[in-house]
Amino acid sequence: MVGTFHSIAHRLLRTHWQDARLPQHFQIIDSDDQLRLVKRLLKDYSIDDERYPPRQVQHFISGCKEGRTAPHQVNVDGDAYMGQMVELYERYQLTCERGGLVDFGELLLRSLELLRDNPALLKHYQERFGHVLVDEFQDTNTLQYAWLKLLTGMKTPMTAVGDDDQSIYGWRGAKVENISRFEQEFPQTHTVRLEQNYRSTSAILEAANTLISHNSERMGKNLWTDGIEGEPISIYAGFNDLEEARYIVDTIKEKVDEGFNRRDIAILYRSNAQSRLLEETLIRQGMPYRIYGGHRFTSAWRSRMPWPTFA
Repeated sequence: MVGTFHSIAHRLLRTHWQDARLPQHFQIIDSDDQLRLVKRLLKDYSIDDERYPPRQVQHFISGCKEGRTAPHQVNVDGDAYMGQMVELYERYQLTCERGGLVDFGELLLRSLELLRDNPALLKHYQERFGHVLVDEFQDTNTLQYAWLKLLTGMKTPMTAVGDDDQSIYGWRGAKVENISRFEQEFPQTHTVRLEQNYRSTSAILEAANTLISHNSERMGKNLWTDGIEGEPISIYAGFNDLEEARYIVDTIKEKVDEGFNRRDIAILYRSNAQSRLLEETLIRQGMPYRIYGGHRFTSAWRSRMPWPTFA
């Protein structure tokens, strides 16, 4: 069985919907659906959405579920604001139960409760899976880690693949400390550090090692390569995206004037939306280009141009 935490939890709930106390044809709601539901509740109960911003309420509900905290378990301690948040959480849950709706957090929570409250079913799945492999382990949250501990019974062999230095999703609940907890809580754990890098030059790896060494509570490793030293790293910080685009295109022109072939020059970007300004700037400067893996924002230049650069 291969899948994400959510897809496997979904499969379990579809198969055992009665044991999970769900309607047979329950519906999954995504983050946008969840936000719309929160907005509707605020409106229906005449609650000020400036004092209680919908996204903040949504984040509170999701955080409670990831922490396995039901509405009645939240410590209000006389705080009126927190009391209203808990009330919204209760109304949200009641609306979901009446409508047969399950959000992403509930998928994991319900599947955890399903296995926890049904020993025979838990035993069945513990016997079914002879080994469990989890990728991107540094991105697991508290609920997912608890789900793994229950499913494996702390006995089923498990491989956790992750890198504590690549943990960037703490803002959405990921707990990088799950990696160190795994090493402590799962018996006979053997750690293998994959430190040799086959993609980057040693100049890049040296910079990465130096930068990440300032982080505290790391498990520790030292990336290395037997490849070339490579060019020194240069850093440019643009004032805004327009200045950044101009700098990139000006640099390309300089490289071409130095004798570089346009075909050997590439612009790499994280999101396709970032290509618009780059395309506009390339066009203004009369620089032909070709998009790979995406679509042009403009058709002013055609791929028949004789020496396209890659973007």
